[in-house]
Amino acid sequence: MKRYIWSVAAAALVAAFMQGTAAAQDNMLTEAEQEAGWKLLFDGQTLLGWTHRGGNATWAVEDGMLTGEVTGRGPGYIGTYDEFTNFELSVQFNQDAGHNSGVFVRGPRDTGAGVNQYSFYEINIADTHGSGYTTGSIVALAKYEPPPKTEGQWNTMVITADGRDITVTLNGEEAVNIQNASHYSGVVVLQAFGQGKIRFKNVKIRSLE
Repeated sequence: MKRYIWSVAAAALVAAFMQGTAAAQDNMLTEAEQEAGWKLLFDGQTLLGWTHRGGNATWAVEDGMLTGEVTGRGPGYIGTYDEFTNFELSVQFNQDAGHNSGVFVRGPRDTGAGVNQYSFYEINIADTHGSGYTTGSIVALAKYEPPPKTEGQWNTMVITADGRDITVTLNGEEAVNIQNASHYSGVVVLQAFGQGKIRFKNVKIRSLE
């Protein structure tokens, strides 16, 4: 009887471990996420679906992460081919100390257009910022205070854009919410700027249409 009980307990532990491992796999969608309409923007292996948007950064796939590193002066960008209107975008990021990254949404796909807070909504990733728009803030529109500490660790940012309503959550807490009609549709762009690297994984989106 003791042997039987141990066998059942061991089997349960193995099953729980395997289930947890499957749930924790990066750059893959669970069945529930697929049913909810989520789609991966980054497959963890290639840059399929992405295009360079200018600047001085090298973008690469390293160990299942989309990495950006500045190679000269100024920032560099990589963006999606696809455009999105009303959506929920989720990204996980890990930036080196002193790095200044960002996620830009609802901007023009035209590669000749500049990537900035005027043509996009720019959600910043920077623990320090001269104007106070630190991680989770929407540059020039809303500040997340007090400034969070995100360098050197994995963080989850969710950007929800539904009509005029733009909400940013960081690690499960609402950072900012605004009502703004400047941009209604466009691509997603990632930024690398400053020293060190920025790393992204589990970049996924679902339509709210």
